[in-house]
Amino acid sequence: MVWTSQRIDFKIDEFMRLIVQKGYVVTWEKASDCPCMPKDSQGQPDFNCPLCKGKGRYYYDPKTIQGIMSNFSDELKYDETGKIMSGLSYFTTLPQYKLGFWDRLTNKHSKIRNSEIVVKGEHGAKDRLRFEPVKILNLRTISRVYDKNVDFMFDEKSSSIDWVPTGKEPVRGERYTVEYELHPRWICIDLVNVLRDTYVKSKKAGVAFQELPIRALVRLEVFV
Repeated sequence: MVWTSQRIDFKIDEFMRLIVQKGYVVTWEKASDCPCMPKDSQGQPDFNCPLCKGKGRYYYDPKTIQGIMSNFSDELKYDETGKIMSGLSYFTTLPQYKLGFWDRLTNKHSKIRNSEIVVKGEHGAKDRLRFEPVKILNLRTISRVYDKNVDFMFDEKSSSIDWVPTGKEPVRGERYTVEYELHPRWICIDLVNVLRDTYVKSKKAGVAFQELPIRALVRLEVFV
């Protein structure tokens, strides 16, 4: 029959060219279970673990790659406090970059804003932030606004608020809000096409096995 000789093959070269020309440059870090996790899947990680910081997984082998980000979600979702929970996207990259579940992607050339509530620790001690700020925009308690380089400084090495000895820091246990800019960081929450390979026909006789681009569903880490 005629239809048995007809083929519609994925043009991998054109897609790779699109990724190189238009793709976002990101830092890709592989995720791995931390050795502090018990063999029982219901167990909890060690919250004092120096490797994973109590998250149960750590990241290694940072690599610069490119990929297309598409289908940014415009559907607003809310948590129980009314805070927006969104930040979904698809990330498609070259087949040699084997993305895995919980891998991390960071847009080093972009910035977003984030607001974080911190509980003041011991007097004079540094307060660690969840993410690495590019710029501190605002820091305040309910009753007072604190000034950078007057009341506090930011320790880039430890991603911590370092209170100036001559400043008036919040009391131990008091909550304060830090608003800052950071590079968007995405977590791979699903591999949409776990097996994404095919056979294509080239100018040579027969067909050839072809790995196709990797596609993952990612979410901003601030919502994970």
